[in-house]
Amino acid sequence: MAAQPSASTSSAPATGSAATGADKDVSSSNSPSNMPVRTKESFDKLMVERYITRDAIAAAALGGQLDQTRRIMSDTRDKIQEYRQVRTEYRQWFPPSRLYGGGYNGFANGYTENQGPSRIIYPSQKPRPGQRTTPPLKYKRKDMLKQAEQHEELVPLRLEVEWDKIKLRDTFTWNLHERLLQVELFAAQLVEDMGLKPPASQPVYEQVVHQMREQLNDFYPLVYSEDDALDPELPYSAYKNDEMRILVKLNITIGQHTLVDQFEWEINNPSNSPEDFAANMARDLSLSGEFTTAIAHCIREQTQLFTRSLYSVGHPFDGRPVEDPDLVGAFLQTPLPTVFRPQQQAKEYAPYLYELSEADLERNETIFSREQRRQKRSINRRGGPQLPDLRERQRTIRTLVVSSVLPGAAATIDESRLYKRAAGPRAKRVVRDGEISDSDDSDDSAPDSPAPSQITGGTARTRGMRGAASAAQQRMANLGRSETPESSAITHHHETRTSRRFREETEEPLQLIVILKLSRDKLRRLMNRDYSDLRPPSQTPVSFPRAPSASTPSRSMPPPPSTPSSAMPHASATPSSSLPPGQLGRLPAPPTVPGQSSHMPSPPAPEWLVNALKDLEKTYNRGDRFEATMKYSFLHPVTELPIQGQPLPEGVKYAWLPRIRCLDCTTKLYTPGPDMTVKKFETHLDFSGHKNAVAKRVAREANP
Repeated sequence: MAAQPSASTSSAPATGSAATGADKDVSSSNSPSNMPVRTKESFDKLMVERYITRDAIAAAALGGQLDQTRRIMSDTRDKIQEYRQVRTEYRQWFPPSRLYGGGYNGFANGYTENQGPSRIIYPSQKPRPGQRTTPPLKYKRKDMLKQAEQHEELVPLRLEVEWDKIKLRDTFTWNLHERLLQVELFAAQLVEDMGLKPPASQPVYEQVVHQMREQLNDFYPLVYSEDDALDPELPYSAYKNDEMRILVKLNITIGQHTLVDQFEWEINNPSNSPEDFAANMARDLSLSGEFTTAIAHCIREQTQLFTRSLYSVGHPFDGRPVEDPDLVGAFLQTPLPTVFRPQQQAKEYAPYLYELSEADLERNETIFSREQRRQKRSINRRGGPQLPDLRERQRTIRTLVVSSVLPGAAATIDESRLYKRAAGPRAKRVVRDGEISDSDDSDDSAPDSPAPSQITGGTARTRGMRGAASAAQQRMANLGRSETPESSAITHHHETRTSRRFREETEEPLQLIVILKLSRDKLRRLMNRDYSDLRPPSQTPVSFPRAPSASTPSRSMPPPPSTPSSAMPHASATPSSSLPPGQLGRLPAPPTVPGQSSHMPSPPAPEWLVNALKDLEKTYNRGDRFEATMKYSFLHPVTELPIQGQPLPEGVKYAWLPRIRCLDCTTKLYTPGPDMTVKKFETHLDFSGHKNAVAKRVAREANP
């Protein structure tokens, strides 16, 4: 076994040497000069370079390890020092991140470190969404079960709140038997939803609570009787007639859209649901939810108007017919023989929805305010119970809530019309024909719209006359045609009802009444035939345009006949009602003569102005000194407004205008008004500058 490896060993070199020799022969035959030669010196040099490289790498690694160790030791010392400070030093608050780290930062987690004192927030202290401050509605489950057992009696409520520059209007229904939501909490949330901030929110809140309480206490529920028949053999209509149909009129303005409609409604049927009807109507007309609740409120409000009238006359609500003649005329005719209407009346019972421009909205606002004042002035002068005016239907104007989510809401606070518009130059413009002024008392209370004039225009008398004219025109168009008995019965029925309603709505004779508005002193002088303050006949009369009022006939009526000059001398002079503001009691003045002094004696001030200042002096009994005077003024030939500066326009007019001079503030004259009052000047007496001037004068007089 020992000889075998030796043989193999001996044979291997032989074989290798043979191969090497063969390779050498081949390489020498190819390129003998290019073959590298390894020597001992070259090998030693290679090994030394490898040792040096390895030593350099090891030294660098050792240096990095030492630096890392030094850095770790430094951080550890700092942490130990910080822990010692945390243990020994006292602070009112301690950031948890110093012990537990920054935590998750990013990936929608945000920062949890607010650098403030840590505190526990209970659910009652948690901030509400939207930074709301009013308490939320909370109720217990047992209270909710009790509320579910209560009968639901919806009361129509209307809010009309005006405070300073705020004008809040809203309509809604309230459950009379509400036990969970208090009126005070609802009012607070309503004021906050409208975006009102203190201190203006408190007066508005108090008015909302007062109006809601007052209307809830004044509510009269309708009684439905379910008595058995007196005689089972006779029909119910043989001994009772409990049908009470009324005419519901809608005039709803929400934002820039107005809905006008009218329809019949049975108030003595418990199955009629105003909410279901409003939802169906809003769905058919593609109206927003604001119109849905407004329609339901209008139905319940007008139903409550008739219910209150039935209570006032002592109606027993047992199915017997109404006996009061006024109420009989207010309800529609029963029983109704047919449901068809003539074609000229069918359009009056169709809904109209139109969009108002900014000018129409301002005109609509003026008309609405005028109607409110007229309704407050209306007094029932007849004897007996005080019945509500069943012919009047209040218009609905809602203040929009500002929201970017609710459909139909206002985008900005200006679009919501929560604040009154500031009186700009338009408030001082001249009133033209066809325009509406705030002092008019006309009953034409609807803005220009595509709706027919039978619905919106004119008074009850003019609407009835137009309806009769249209019916006559329809009859003339059908001359020569055959009319079936059914259609003639329909026409007779509706014309009878229209004429009956027309006779009961207006009790005045068909005559024209022209009312001239004059001041008291001018009326007294006219009664005494003293025409010295009127213009001479040679002067060109002034034709000052003005808006139509309730004292003038409607646009559909012909103009009144001219009054003879013998009935009232100089009737072409400008009446006081058409004078611009601040010119009541003005007098014509002679023109200035060039080259002569412009100073001329002024006439005495109007008596009403002197008396008003005397009353004001008694009210402000604190030493104020003021007097009435007449100012020589130049008037524009068209607008009749005072003008200043040179040159004067052609046709300028000269007049003495009544003014008020404050003897403590002599820098300017003050204009009286509005009308024959001095309320404008009364605001000057409350200014701090005027009070300081009065105080200085009183001090000088006390210590001369």
